[in-house]
Amino acid sequence: MLSGLNPAQREAVETVTGPVLILAGAGSGKTKTLTHRIAHLVSARLAQPENILAVTFTNKAADEMKHRVQRLLKLKSNKALNISTFHSLCVKILRRDIDKLGHNQNFTILDTDEQLTAIKQVVKALEIDPKRYAPQAILSHISSAKNELIEPAEYDRLSAGHWQALVARVYPLYQDRLQKNNSLDFDDLLLLTVKLLRTEPAVLKRYQSWFAYIMVDEYQDTNTAQYQLVKLLSDKHHNLFVVGDDWQSIYSWRGANYRNILEFTKDYPKARVIKLEENYRSTQNILDGAQAIVAANQHRSQKKLWTKAGAGEKITVQCVANERGEGEFIVREMRARLAQDPQLGLNDFVVLYRTNAQSRSLEETLLKRGMPYRIVGGVRFYDRREIKDILAYLKVVANPFDEISLGRIINVPTRGIGEKGWATILEYAQRNRSAASEVLADVPLGGKAKLALEQLSQVLTQARAWSKNISALFDWLLKETGYLNWLNDKTIEGETRIENVNELKSVIEKYDGLDTQLALATFLEEVSLIQDTDTYTTDGGAVTLMTLHSAKGLEFDYVFIAGVEENLLPHPRSAMDRDELEEERRLCYVGITRAKKKVYLLYTMQRMLYGGLNPSAPSRFIDDIPDELKEETLSGPINVEAIFRHLS
Repeated sequence: MLSGLNPAQREAVETVTGPVLILAGAGSGKTKTLTHRIAHLVSARLAQPENILAVTFTNKAADEMKHRVQRLLKLKSNKALNISTFHSLCVKILRRDIDKLGHNQNFTILDTDEQLTAIKQVVKALEIDPKRYAPQAILSHISSAKNELIEPAEYDRLSAGHWQALVARVYPLYQDRLQKNNSLDFDDLLLLTVKLLRTEPAVLKRYQSWFAYIMVDEYQDTNTAQYQLVKLLSDKHHNLFVVGDDWQSIYSWRGANYRNILEFTKDYPKARVIKLEENYRSTQNILDGAQAIVAANQHRSQKKLWTKAGAGEKITVQCVANERGEGEFIVREMRARLAQDPQLGLNDFVVLYRTNAQSRSLEETLLKRGMPYRIVGGVRFYDRREIKDILAYLKVVANPFDEISLGRIINVPTRGIGEKGWATILEYAQRNRSAASEVLADVPLGGKAKLALEQLSQVLTQARAWSKNISALFDWLLKETGYLNWLNDKTIEGETRIENVNELKSVIEKYDGLDTQLALATFLEEVSLIQDTDTYTTDGGAVTLMTLHSAKGLEFDYVFIAGVEENLLPHPRSAMDRDELEEERRLCYVGITRAKKKVYLLYTMQRMLYGGLNPSAPSRFIDDIPDELKEETLSGPINVEAIFRHLS
């Protein structure tokens, strides 16, 4: 278990008791260290697999860790390994004990659109103008409150000013609506788990005794709720092992607090601190350039990344005329690299940018030049209309109280039920103190709507009693509801939607070995916890386009960062805020350290963005890179007058 580890990694693996902080630089083998430590604990008979808890932030990272540990220990299965995301861990805890908080254990988890629907319903009920007070902004503030473990009553007490007073009116009604629907949102998973552990000593004691060793990946990305969860669970054995890099903390907008890692030794004064500084990914010029940018930050740990890979090529800083020139330069350079090295493929290239809006011009150029590409963070498979419709049907089968999902499909396919008919259904259900999906056949509507509701009611009743496997239920639902025929409109778009439905079936077939009701609950739960980067794949040769935020955890031979300009990178909102500017530096550091061989930083003289043409200026981050590490060039045609205006 210790072979192939460098001295710092080996020290980390062999330090098995007490609190341990691993400051792991980019590309320094932190996953290898984590997985070898788990395997060492088991192989040295210090712990059983089920007594070790490891948490991370993405399903992809958790799966990778599981497979690595399985290979190290030569296990037939990795089911005994408690390696998961924070949210998956919380779901497991809540499925068992959420009833102690007055919730039903068969809750469903709302996606972002469903949360927004619930907010809009509350806003409408309170007669708040959605044009003046955006529901998305209200939801964002509620999410932030939950990440700080602030519940409605406390939020109301702490609120100051008109905006917070308005959110304080919406927040409790939003929570009531969720509970009525027997649903939780993503933030509730953390909030309620911490609440459960704080208010139920027996539950806390059970998990504290169970998890003798706790490990946390990407600790710099923890928010208040995650921080408190880890603290509670580790409070008995104190065998807390956290790995992270404050230099890569780029998610403050999600509530992440990099100070959690910087202040770890304040929380645990006896903690052992180990630095992983040897990089296995990049060349030294890439590392030195990235470190020079983050070195300007005041709040950071001290470390120095180094590599045995040699100096490598300098960082290219490329000035182009505009965003079209930006795309053309990238295509030319990629083609030149491909011609020079027959081992290279399009998968070895990535184009990164600060905002999604920048992708439009890049896509246009790639299409024009016949260069295949994939976008990460575009419309996700599970966000497509037809997929969300089918998931809504399945959610109503699994959870009769889910009015949000029922509202989505009540007239899909068309059943002659408009807003008025839907309101009648809800009023009837409320009057009879029943779930709306369970009284459809009795609602006093006439004509086509009456017959359609009776048929839908019969379908849902039979689906809830289904005894065959879940993929058979899937096929039966599509047929009985008429949904597949409704999609088949003989257009190319219709064919594409049907292909997507068939792809969803290939996913759901994986659960056929489980009892139908368990399979349905498990499938819906896992779908709700999927993140954008979980669906990233290198299947097929294509250039990858993604935001800098989406790139963390990935690596490519060649990295192009587009729009390294003031008011893009750094983002304009960081101009007056030191903390936000420091995060922008960390974001740039993350982008540069994705590269194995070469980095290109591009900026334009002028850029068309958000409908306006504006002059550009190179980012201050370019100046942070020492001259000996970079080569700066211009790419024509360049307007000479623009250059002089630029320099002045």
